Amino acid sequence: MKVSLGRPVKVNNFLTTQNIALFAYRNLKKMEARAGEAIKKISTASSNKAAIDAYEKEMELV
Repeated sequence: MKVSLGRPVKVNNFLTTQNIALFAYRNLKKMEARAGEAIKKISTASSNKAAIDAYEKEMELV
């Protein structure tokens, strides 16, 4: 799973307009990796819950 904020130049330009300190490319990639892990964990949990709910609903009908 790849999560991206866009090109580093775009991110730094946006941050500059907001008067926020710039990110180094290496640090940006580390933050993207951490965000990707969190998103993957949450989406997996959500998918598992949806599957269990669908199974339980189907078993009620039987």
